[in-house]
Amino acid sequence: MNTLSNLWLHAATLHLWQATLFGLAIGLCIVWLPAVPARLRHFAGCLALLRFLLPVCLLAPLIGSLRWFAAGGSWLPGRFGALWLPAFIVSGNAGGTPAAAALHLPAAAALAAIWSLGTVLLLGASAIRLIRGLRAVRQRQVPFAAGDRERLDALAARVGLRPGSVTGYYVPSSGWLGVVGLFRSRVVVPEGLFSALDDREVDSVLLHELTHVRRHDNLLRLFQAGVVALFWFHPLIWWLDRRLRWESERACDEGVLRLTGANRVYASGLFKAMRFALGLNLPGVSGMSRLRLQSRIQAVLNHRNRKDSPVKLSLTVSTLVGFFGLATLMASAPASPGGPDAPAAKNQAAEDSGAPGKPAPADSPATNPSGRNVLNISELDQIPVGKLQVPPVYPKELKVAGVQGTVVIGLVLDKQGKVGDLMVVSSSDHRFEQVAMDAVRQWKFSPGLKGGKPVNVRMSIPIVFSLSERKPGSTSPFVVR
Repeated sequence: MNTLSNLWLHAATLHLWQATLFGLAIGLCIVWLPAVPARLRHFAGCLALLRFLLPVCLLAPLIGSLRWFAAGGSWLPGRFGALWLPAFIVSGNAGGTPAAAALHLPAAAALAAIWSLGTVLLLGASAIRLIRGLRAVRQRQVPFAAGDRERLDALAARVGLRPGSVTGYYVPSSGWLGVVGLFRSRVVVPEGLFSALDDREVDSVLLHELTHVRRHDNLLRLFQAGVVALFWFHPLIWWLDRRLRWESERACDEGVLRLTGANRVYASGLFKAMRFALGLNLPGVSGMSRLRLQSRIQAVLNHRNRKDSPVKLSLTVSTLVGFFGLATLMASAPASPGGPDAPAAKNQAAEDSGAPGKPAPADSPATNPSGRNVLNISELDQIPVGKLQVPPVYPKELKVAGVQGTVVIGLVLDKQGKVGDLMVVSSSDHRFEQVAMDAVRQWKFSPGLKGGKPVNVRMSIPIVFSLSERKPGSTSPFVVR
């Protein structure tokens, strides 16, 4: 269980690192490309959030079938890319036992509990706010009068919606202006708003809300709220969520201006409508927001309608989707076994185990067994599990002399889980090597699986010979290759 906890921590850390790099790249593009239409910036931001929800391990089988992509990497330096598991301790005071995993189970459980608690609290608070807000609207809403209902249907047809698909309601002046509902949308308008605006301003405000409906912004905001709840600890997620709400409003502003071309009329209607907007931020609800009002009005006044080119829009969307797919595929492609990280990781294993660096030769049986396709443990769908571990015998003369040491054994497990191709990767004292090799040769494992089939697996195991008293749960790490 501890080993599995460590593997989950490694996979989660790798996923967050890759998703963060992708999100930062998208965030910089959103900030540095203000001339790009807001709807495209919003689309790019949604891709960044989606990347956090897509574990790249799901694409491992696809990557394995793309041989030309085999040189892909994990986006991580060697020290981050290493996978740490427990060493085997041979005590001079007691029989050898496997040490606990590098991550204690209580620590893993504590991290999982903190994350779960934060997610539940955030989801619960959002749900309570949403239910209270919708209940308040439902209890006090009054259907549009016939004239306003006809106006709403005509404007809905103008933005490409079916007339009658969106209903309108008045709410008390202390209410708020926006769209509620995911599939049966309702436009709610504070009483007195229409009388405060002229006809053209009323049309522009309603067009803004109907554009939210056409873009399915309520569904997208519910998606944003879910991502924020799952990754509440990540500051980039909060920034993307706030930025997407801003880009959503800007996209609707641009949509209204493309239809009307009346910048000043729309800016005037937007400013007046803000007096009735409480700026509520509810998940799954699009409401008139005061977020960066001055910047929005300035952007509306300076907006110039340009004829959209279907070719340019298609190329831009294709580029964004292609960048998303390529980055995800590169992240899920395992690093080459002979890549630059391999020697560094082996040297790191020797340093952490107390042995001097002595990496295995590149043409040794453990690193390149002849006639067999051997995978690293990080490439597997299911790692090998030890079924029998015979403890090495502490040499009596070394025990009496008080000599301690560490031997790192490299091995390859075959498709039946049998140990083969043994070699010494590094050793602090050659007198420990033979007893370590003799013991490991008798070990038995369940085979590693890739795509549901047993495969040959390469791994390295430090055997630590120690005369000190080991407390339960003490650790000494080794790196699996």
